[in-house]
Amino acid sequence: MPMRTLLCLQDRAPFIAPRADTYELAFLDEVLEDCDSPTLPGDFAAFLAEANGFVWNGIEIFGSEHIVLAHDRSVVPALTEINETYHAEFDQMHGRLLIGRSEDDLYVYDEETTVYLILDRKGFEEVARFAAFAELLRHVVDERK
Repeated sequence: MPMRTLLCLQDRAPFIAPRADTYELAFLDEVLEDCDSPTLPGDFAAFLAEANGFVWNGIEIFGSEHIVLAHDRSVVPALTEINETYHAEFDQMHGRLLIGRSEDDLYVYDEETTVYLILDRKGFEEVARFAAFAELLRHVVDERK
């Protein structure tokens, strides 16, 4: 379960947003569908029901609402906002749901292959693939510990 991965970071000050409720998750799916984006995969929806967004050490996992980080006055966009933007601007995002990012990478769910991918942020080249969201999250967190 991804929450175990996040809980091990408690002494390192991650930002973990409060849970998304059923209404928020259903609304997310509607908005994502309207912008021709894949809807939430089940395991990622389950994550959002536990942590509706996550920010730590350069890793951003998007939630149903944007996140304002008081310590550096930065804003992490909402899942719907970032996907509307990326789907409008980049053909490479067709059939993909952008779920997070870091300085160099994008974290996406590929609807066609039903896998999670790490893509290079500049050229959209595949860096790694994972069968489940928990595997992706563990990988990106472990890289930065």
